[in-house]
Amino acid sequence: MHTRSSSRRLVSRRVLAAAAATLAAVASLAACSGGSGGSGGDAITIWTITQPSSAQQVVVNLINKFNKTYPGGGHVSIDWIGGEPYKQKIAVAMAGHKPPAIFLTYGGQLFEQYVKAGDVADLTSALGSDPSWKAQYAAKNVFGLATFGDKIYGIPESGPDYELMWENKSVLDAAGAPSEPTTWEAFQQAITAVQKSGKAPIALAGKDLWPEMIWLQYLTLRYGGTAPFDKIAALKADAWSDPAVVKAAETVAQLAKSGAFAKGFNTVTFDGGQADQLLSSGKAAFQAQLYYDSANMRVYNPTFAGSADYVPFNFPSVPGGTGDPNQLVGQAAEYFGVSSHLSASQQKEALAWLKFETTSDDYNLQFLAGRGYSPITPSAAQKLSSGQVPDGTLLKKLYDIGTSAPSFQPYWDQDLPSAVITPMLTNIGELFDQTMSPQQFVSAMNSVMAQNGSR
Repeated sequence: MHTRSSSRRLVSRRVLAAAAATLAAVASLAACSGGSGGSGGDAITIWTITQPSSAQQVVVNLINKFNKTYPGGGHVSIDWIGGEPYKQKIAVAMAGHKPPAIFLTYGGQLFEQYVKAGDVADLTSALGSDPSWKAQYAAKNVFGLATFGDKIYGIPESGPDYELMWENKSVLDAAGAPSEPTTWEAFQQAITAVQKSGKAPIALAGKDLWPEMIWLQYLTLRYGGTAPFDKIAALKADAWSDPAVVKAAETVAQLAKSGAFAKGFNTVTFDGGQADQLLSSGKAAFQAQLYYDSANMRVYNPTFAGSADYVPFNFPSVPGGTGDPNQLVGQAAEYFGVSSHLSASQQKEALAWLKFETTSDDYNLQFLAGRGYSPITPSAAQKLSSGQVPDGTLLKKLYDIGTSAPSFQPYWDQDLPSAVITPMLTNIGELFDQTMSPQQFVSAMNSVMAQNGSR
């Protein structure tokens, strides 16, 4: 297998905060929330990842309100923790079977490990006894990544989290290229037209590797649907030989060979905003990125972020593909888990808080939408177009895309073991750099799977 230059970094998307958070993050507001948080045996402590100070204050205000109005007085407090420190802190807590009362989780495999260890409360009956609460979360199969053995273990913390295509419409218009191409043929026509105009067709933060993975995932999904992903998730030794994966790798290689990606893409970083700046400045026409790239764009180019030229759309269909063109790569929600070690009164209060917080307009519109993220609830989403929410029209479109998706295909770098993720990202980087052919990529990944065995 080819070796990879050390100039490329292996970075998981979840370790990176959004650019808005990276640029605006401040010290913990524990002092603000601690006075009303309670202590001792009644404490309901929340662990979550640090957000900008203004967004933190929205939650702090909600905590203060809840603690004042909860019968007998509430005991909720919050610890804001950075992305990488959070991963380490929650891992240590779970290993010692001492989770916080409420904690952020992305669901899936790692969360299931906590469930199997007996450290996460089963919320099925609580949600079942309050159907109006459960119905507040609009995305299809919204509890999917927090459901194990037909039991629900998580409350949605955010709206749908997914990848899609972004474009600078002005670049396409100037090139006479089709906007929001729905087919690969139309997308290729746009690439050719943009190249002739002297601009780069596609901005790509390739140094971080996972933005390259977006292309391979979506092409695999469009060519073959979910079946190839199921084989990969099962760690079958020949999973990467699926015709859809091979075709996806060949398509990526052709894009790279034709110069579709902006020159020097493998030196461009996500967290530095370089790819966003290429798109917003009109030097590139397209970018495949996370839906909350809109939050980053508010920092790097707020004028462009609020303009009609900044357009999200679904990844195009491909010729002969069997995948649903409306399916997204991502997840219907992120979640809050609840410790199984709480007393009955603590669990009752924790659930009351989660309902109070996640269904409130303050949380959905000020905390989520105010930072450029789509809300959870339909009632809040209807208020996005009121003119009171920054870039509300764009966020409503993102909400509609996410909640109308028939299903979500989990991210490879969240759904697979780290022993697979690390070499996978390295090999994807070599595929994009054209130092590894599509067939070499497939063979290398099959070897990785053979080493790790089936689940």
